[in-house]
Amino acid sequence: MEVGAFYLPSVGTKEEIIQGMAGKRTDLYQRMLKEISEHCGYMDDNGYYGAGFTEHHFHIEGEEVSTNPVILDLYFGMQTKNMKFGQLGNVLPSQNPINLAENIAMVSQMLQGRVFAGFARGYQPRWVNVLGQQVGLQEPGEGADYEELKRSLFEEHFDIISTAWKKDVFSYEGKHWKIPGKPIKWMAAEVARKYGAGINDNDEITEIGIAPPTFNKQIPDLFMPFATSERSISWGMERGIVPVTIMTHPDVVKGHFEAGMKAAQKAGRDVKFGQGMAMSREIIVADTDAEAEALAREAGSFIWNNFFVPFGFNAAVAGPGEGPFDPPGTFETLAERGLVIFGSPDTVNRKLEELLKRLPVDYFWMFVYNHMPHKAWMRSLELLTTKVWPNFSDKIGKSRAPAKLVAHA
Repeated sequence: MEVGAFYLPSVGTKEEIIQGMAGKRTDLYQRMLKEISEHCGYMDDNGYYGAGFTEHHFHIEGEEVSTNPVILDLYFGMQTKNMKFGQLGNVLPSQNPINLAENIAMVSQMLQGRVFAGFARGYQPRWVNVLGQQVGLQEPGEGADYEELKRSLFEEHFDIISTAWKKDVFSYEGKHWKIPGKPIKWMAAEVARKYGAGINDNDEITEIGIAPPTFNKQIPDLFMPFATSERSISWGMERGIVPVTIMTHPDVVKGHFEAGMKAAQKAGRDVKFGQGMAMSREIIVADTDAEAEALAREAGSFIWNNFFVPFGFNAAVAGPGEGPFDPPGTFETLAERGLVIFGSPDTVNRKLEELLKRLPVDYFWMFVYNHMPHKAWMRSLELLTTKVWPNFSDKIGKSRAPAKLVAHA
């Protein structure tokens, strides 16, 4: 099992966020960059798979300042040698898919393949509708038609990105995009004909290609957070995308895993239960259970219950027959239903053993709310690395030599 860190790059402590407008403070943003750099440096030396970042805009409140996760990938990737960096995920409906394919390919080249790519549909109309207004997301702006439009854009944009990575040149015709569209008369036709591709006998551009490609034309590992329905999980598994679940009820998750397994088998991949799946939980370890609980109460619960629950995210902890707004928005709900796992190393080991025995996965993403005290998180990470994860992954806790870099002329 691979283990990575899934960041909501908050700026400021809980107290600083409560003061207001933390997202506009340079000192807090610089501190966030410094602290996550230290996290990544430690994980890079100890066998972790990678780190991923959300995409969100306009978060002047400070709780999730992750305007462009691809830039964060490059920033932290340039400071490390082994880990992969990516997005969990880029919100495809409001993105230009060709630009995004190019940007991830550039980072792939700069990090020599140490990238993954994650894609999401988006749930925050404050920015999705504003940035996506040119593709119709401001109207209808909400409701069933809005959700279906986001799904349609998501699926088409993913197809365009994956095609751009796989082919030297391509054309595409879908519901929302025609690439390159009408034939384009190309003044440098002879140059394109001699040294490139995608031009016809009438000196018209009929196909385009991104440059550079991904490093050695590798397709990045693909993830889809947060997969909360059998339909989404099946769609991803059919395409070799790893769905990331935050659902906690065992019966709900079991149904999702079984649907994913059937979808992968339908696509010709022989997978076992949980294979090709990922899970995300907040995990906090301290020397004692009491210390860990005190930290956990002030960590993810603050952001989850204030910023996520109003959007219906308690669907993640809902049981069969419950709606997203039925479970109370409290720390106790998150703890009792297992979205946050905390305790001493022994306690966390027992909880993870029970969880992963029932729901095995190929990837485990630690949900990191980095507004919690930096020293406490570094201690938690140390205990996880030395006393917890080695019991579940043969890759964690072992120092490794830096990946071999390709010499540049």
